[in-house]
Amino acid sequence: MQEKAIQTVRPDLRDKKLLREIDFHARLPYSELARRIGTSKQGAEYKFKNLLKQGVIRGSYPVVNVPKLGYLYCRLLVTLQGVSEIQIERIVEDLKKDPNVFWLFTMEGRYDLLVVFWAKNVSDFKRMVTSFLEKHGKHVKRKVETVTTDVCHLSHRYLLEEGDKQEVSIRETDERIKIDELDKRILTVLASDARIPLIQLASAVDALPKTVAYRMKRMEKEKLILCYRPIIDHSVLGLTYYKLFVNLNSYSLVQMQTIKNWVKQNKYVTYIVEGSGLPTDLDLELIVPSNKALFEFIRQLRFKFPRIIGDYSTVVFKETRKVRYLPF
Repeated sequence: MQEKAIQTVRPDLRDKKLLREIDFHARLPYSELARRIGTSKQGAEYKFKNLLKQGVIRGSYPVVNVPKLGYLYCRLLVTLQGVSEIQIERIVEDLKKDPNVFWLFTMEGRYDLLVVFWAKNVSDFKRMVTSFLEKHGKHVKRKVETVTTDVCHLSHRYLLEEGDKQEVSIRETDERIKIDELDKRILTVLASDARIPLIQLASAVDALPKTVAYRMKRMEKEKLILCYRPIIDHSVLGLTYYKLFVNLNSYSLVQMQTIKNWVKQNKYVTYIVEGSGLPTDLDLELIVPSNKALFEFIRQLRFKFPRIIGDYSTVVFKETRKVRYLPF
């Protein structure tokens, strides 16, 4: 099965500003988006819909702080063996149907799949992995199971470095928030399309618009909904999405915090992952315009912390196949 050639899109300055503005604020109305990027409401709507048409924007979703609902953020990295492209696609489609899977990537390099589950506890996560292996174990060469304690989402500044540095974190917590069936219905609809207009959202959940607006504001205030983000196909922009695994020669909380603070300043870094059972000490994700940019970041990292940084490896994210920040 031959892959289709990707038609690269060259965004202009207003396209880049639009993508920057909706990064943590995907529900921005066209009127406000127009003000922020310096165009008319009609111009902002045209720009947005054109990016949709070109495949740059593939949807949007709320980043839900699911640990506050009592769930663990668990990851499964998988290396496959003895499979054709058709068989890989079947495995991917099976995982997409699994309601426990909220994030799913195909990869290239040491790993072929990154599967992220919401689990009520470690035993629940083990059950999910076992279920996957019962179906597809004969094709699994290697797997790494991790329980993530903190995923720092950084604002995407790879197109425009200007603008505020923003971040939100999904981290393990003892804090619990109770939600009812209406809250769940609202989150479920938003998970499919975070930009759905309030009137349509209210109709979909069978509630008054003012009631839905109040519920959303309450969930935002309680930090259950952290932000609303677009799904961007970076390959269409000519960019490459990497996961960078780094081993450290020595480790301390102070050293790790120093490295994280430095890493956050780089415009290509999009996620910093911490947890138990990670393949390496430092787990980063970057979106870069070229291999040269990636290797320059690694060079700077190594020379900034020469006694700490050890070996490293990279994996390419090929495609985002599922994003759904909900455990129900």
